[in-house]
Amino acid sequence: MNRIYTFLLICLIPGLFACNQTSSIKSTNSLTSLDSLIYKNYTYAIKNKSTFQYFLVVKVKNLNTSLIREICTKGDFLTGALHIENKIGYDSLGILKIENIEKNNKKRFFEFKDTMALNNLEINTYSIEDLNNFERTHNIDSLVQIITKGKWGLYIPDDKEMKLYAHSLFNRGILTGESNCYGGTLKHVEEKLIIERNNRDSIWNIRMNSLRKK
Repeated sequence: MNRIYTFLLICLIPGLFACNQTSSIKSTNSLTSLDSLIYKNYTYAIKNKSTFQYFLVVKVKNLNTSLIREICTKGDFLTGALHIENKIGYDSLGILKIENIEKNNKKRFFEFKDTMALNNLEINTYSIEDLNNFERTHNIDSLVQIITKGKWGLYIPDDKEMKLYAHSLFNRGILTGESNCYGGTLKHVEEKLIIERNNRDSIWNIRMNSLRKK
């Protein structure tokens, strides 16, 4: 009888290891997929030059306090903060330098010392404790399921609450934005709309360049 138990155990152990390895691989792939999606949404936000700005999440170190934390801000606010911090102007060369700094920072980790730059990020709008409390009292994962099924928008007149929503959603792979001209509504930014807008911008730039040559 002992021989039978030993035989069964030997047969089962490789299967258990295989299941664990498969589960681990699936978990790793899932994490990699989310990280890739988050970085792609980050690049959409930093490239966006329209008045409808996208929210992004970056990790910031305040060199004055050594505090490191995640913050949610708009793409153009991050760009402006980097121009201030690095004392780089808005000429074509300066704009290209900042674009490269943003694009090449795949970890989305930035260090700031200049108070004006930190204020430009609106770093003190909410704390990490605020974010944690918000996520404990709001079912963000359920909201993600709703958003992915179609167009979504939510009127949020409070800036702090809007950023808490945008922060939580961004970390789950959902890109959102708000109009700089008509604020108050947080909207889901669908990728197909980004592609359509980019295509229109490309056509416009081609036309403008052809007119300049004439």
